[in-house]
Amino acid sequence: MVIYRKFSASAAFAVLASAALLGAPTASLAADVKVGTTGPLSGSLSLLGQGVRDGIQVYFDYINEQGGVNGRKIQFISEDDAYEPMRAVASAKKLIEQDRVVALVAPVGTPSNAAMVPYVEERKVPLFAPYAFSHTLTTPVKRYVFTTLPEVRVQASLLGEYLVKQLKHTKIAVIYQNDDFGQDAVIGLEARMKKHGVPLTKLPFDRGSTNFSGVVAQARQSGAEDVVFFGIPRDAALIMKEAAKMGWKPQFSGHNALGDPQTFTLAGQQLVDGAIAVAVMEPLDSAKPQVAEFLARQKKYLPKTTPTTYSMHGYNAAAIFVDALKRVQGEPTSEKIVAELEKIKGLNTGLMGPVTFTSGDHAGSQSAAFMRAKDGKWAIVTEWITSN
Repeated sequence: MVIYRKFSASAAFAVLASAALLGAPTASLAADVKVGTTGPLSGSLSLLGQGVRDGIQVYFDYINEQGGVNGRKIQFISEDDAYEPMRAVASAKKLIEQDRVVALVAPVGTPSNAAMVPYVEERKVPLFAPYAFSHTLTTPVKRYVFTTLPEVRVQASLLGEYLVKQLKHTKIAVIYQNDDFGQDAVIGLEARMKKHGVPLTKLPFDRGSTNFSGVVAQARQSGAEDVVFFGIPRDAALIMKEAAKMGWKPQFSGHNALGDPQTFTLAGQQLVDGAIAVAVMEPLDSAKPQVAEFLARQKKYLPKTTPTTYSMHGYNAAAIFVDALKRVQGEPTSEKIVAELEKIKGLNTGLMGPVTFTSGDHAGSQSAAFMRAKDGKWAIVTEWITSN
């Protein structure tokens, strides 16, 4: 039963005045918008998780300093899942059911995001811009899942086109992590090679391997001009070192992980210089004003942290999310946010290629550029290219 009580005008004014004095919320004050993320804030991949989290925090701090979004401040909550899929699901449940977030922004890791997808679809809460590269996140399209990074199949396909058409290579070997990620990449690369009639030598390795002498020897015996790599920077460095032991330096190329600055630290500048990597974000030393703006804001809002390409992704994801949030009328809800995300067309933040969503396609980016390693740095050497 609902009980209605009458209040005089003076009594109502007194209640509002008391609430204001006590700091209690009133109907005229917009509530905060709660947004969450989860990722490896501890463990061997903490640099990745902390970087993405820091970038999100920087952009939201900047927005809040400007007054928030439509008068609402953004309250950002992050959880540590140590890159364990089941912990990621538990984190998502806590954020959605207890903290009542309206969206998860840039959660980290393909396995973790894949594990969360059924839950966010059931709860009807957007999972936006994960740091993950699998086509299974958006194929088939899922109403509440949106990606902004080009899938590894797209990266591999674009890389194959570049090697054949621009570098004129016709003998290519691929050394890849033998799991869903690596196999997904090879599907994209092999399809492009078949289109051009170029044979591909496929050499898988088990995740966690430290001995690459066998696959490198096979790549050399195949007569490969180019060794394409799909895996983590540590493994790329070990492969380069193994090739150097054999007195062999083919053209090395790979997806965006190869272009991580730590590849220089792990392998040494001499071995990395000349390598080609797919760029999904601008490098940190880019001359673009948007990169300078990002670096300045991270220094301002999180001065004790170091900018990385990971924090740039978090920052960029938050910026795209806010672009949609600004257009939401009234109380922000998950459904309203999804509707506005699907209206984004050709959004260019200056930190990556343009992003477009439709109701039938939630893979926001099909674009990448190429970087070449020179003098211990990665520099973009092409325009942003869109897959076809």
